[in-house]
Amino acid sequence: MGAGLVATMAAALVQVAGTGVPAPDAADVVVTAAARAQTVAEAPASLSVISADDLACWPIRDIADALEQVEGVTLRRAGNQRLVQLRGLPSAYTLFMIDGKRVSAGNAAFRGNDFDADWVPAEAIERIEVVRGPLSSLYGTDAIGGAVNVITRPVGTAWHGSLSDDLVAQQDRGRGGYGKAGGFVSGPLVPGRLGVKTYAGYDVRAADRRPHRADGTVLPGLDRVTDYVADATLAWTPGARDTVSLDLGRAALTHGATPLTRGSAALTYAGAADWGEWQVRGDADRIRNAAGNVTGQRHPNRADDATLDARLTLPAARLAQTLVLGGDYRHQALYDPASLAIPSGAAAVSQWALFAQDEWRLATGWQLTLGDRYDHHARFGGHHSPRVYLLWHPAGRLTLKGGWGRAFRAPTLLQNSPGWGSVSCGSATSGCYIVGSPLLRPETSASYETALRYDAPALTAAVTLYRTDLDDQITIENRTRDRALAPAYANFVGFLPDGRPIFRYENVARAQSRGVEASARVAWGRSWTLSGNYTYLDARNRVSGRALPSIFAPRHSAHLTLDGERKSVGWYASASYIGHQYLAAFADPRRDLERAAYATLDGGARVRLGAAATLRAGVLDVFDHKRRRLVSADYDEDDRRLFVATTLRF
Repeated sequence: MGAGLVATMAAALVQVAGTGVPAPDAADVVVTAAARAQTVAEAPASLSVISADDLACWPIRDIADALEQVEGVTLRRAGNQRLVQLRGLPSAYTLFMIDGKRVSAGNAAFRGNDFDADWVPAEAIERIEVVRGPLSSLYGTDAIGGAVNVITRPVGTAWHGSLSDDLVAQQDRGRGGYGKAGGFVSGPLVPGRLGVKTYAGYDVRAADRRPHRADGTVLPGLDRVTDYVADATLAWTPGARDTVSLDLGRAALTHGATPLTRGSAALTYAGAADWGEWQVRGDADRIRNAAGNVTGQRHPNRADDATLDARLTLPAARLAQTLVLGGDYRHQALYDPASLAIPSGAAAVSQWALFAQDEWRLATGWQLTLGDRYDHHARFGGHHSPRVYLLWHPAGRLTLKGGWGRAFRAPTLLQNSPGWGSVSCGSATSGCYIVGSPLLRPETSASYETALRYDAPALTAAVTLYRTDLDDQITIENRTRDRALAPAYANFVGFLPDGRPIFRYENVARAQSRGVEASARVAWGRSWTLSGNYTYLDARNRVSGRALPSIFAPRHSAHLTLDGERKSVGWYASASYIGHQYLAAFADPRRDLERAAYATLDGGARVRLGAAATLRAGVLDVFDHKRRRLVSADYDEDDRRLFVATTLRF
């Protein structure tokens, strides 16, 4: 990011002068929706921004803790995992990025990738940009439902940093406590030429000590989780408008019985001239799963992912246009001898893409965005992902915008590898077996949305209506351990030597998600801020004859936060409502599993001890709504707990 991003942000603030929109401050500038810096009001997408100040209000263990407060975001919590979903679509349709670099542990931990929200500690985050709706026109596969881009704090021109620690104590001693510590430091090694930033974080959540019984089965509570992350970036500025940066990272995450380690590296060159800006980047990561994907067995695997991408931004002021051109090449590889029944025990796939986007200021107050991306996959050939988005500012602070886009998602390396297989149906010895399929087609979607937004110093408000239709959804829902019924399934392959039935992934499902997202933020005086959001979500998929409700997708959800500050003392109260939701849905509705609506209230206070320290404390789940899972598909949530935290700045 560095000098190139600062220059781009400055340009974005200047460009709004001709649109009729008041110039914002730097906190209102985002970079994900159009692959360049622009204001939130000008972004051709529905997005939310979580700032560093927001993250500092309450104890955040990982990004998922912050994202669940955002409109349009739900968490899939089957078996006490926490997988991020956008607009009711499964977590696999959300692209996670760190400073624009994609990251996914899906190939190494296919049974439940709840690791991608843990790669960056909160202390290192400048902001989180959440784009709801397809972004395949810019980022290709995996962005079919939207994107979460974690922007880390930049390399500073002067030495500065922070250290923080959080401690959460459970009122119920049978629940596991939680603690974390993290730090960030940045500054110049050679003023004006060479700078560095580094961050590290460690957190641990102890396992619940009192498993409880439901339906005659012992259901353990929340697992032990430990995360350690360290990262360092060296930024060289050979010229006033050029930056070369090298980033190296290391992480070790253990969620329950699954330990993952990740090593990452990235080399980036960003430059600018009077006629445009450009960036070229190569990044790679290697994720190792020391346990594998079969409970109670040890079968290590390794997933590699490498990407080379380039982007060129050409502002044409005389033509009232901004053109963005780019492309990338990506190679994925998996080494998993236990699951890949081929001599090498490895599988690999590559793909390349080109994209173009034109932002055209048609007249005062009007802006049209046209974009398309062509992806060529080694196994599926070419695929286009176009996008059209129109913005209109009928008044200085009012924005009406909407658009249409198509997106796609290629089958994962596991789903499409015919030699890959794994145990399923609840048992490694008496269940069933699932395998990849070379017959799979990419999933595709069409999305429509319209939004109205108002931006003023004391009031911001937005409401969005959307609909997404997803076709050729890949599923393995059709499977059974019943040997007599298995041959009747269309995706039945045969039997293992011990008699267990085998099923392959298939394209049979269709899904639709539609809803309303509303948010507002009001500030009055110098002390008070009231912010809130509401989501109406109607998400369904069709695997069989019945249109099944999507699971872990509440029809209604809302969040409200009141924040105040006077001199060196601040306080907040936050309420959340999670509506009725399905935990499992079947062709026979009598088998459906549901969870009733519930609400929580949190409260806390902060005291600034001079300019260098802040002390925070509070109560989470004030009314102690005990929520225990009653079946294995359900989830536990922590009860009433106290937290205390300190932050030191230098």
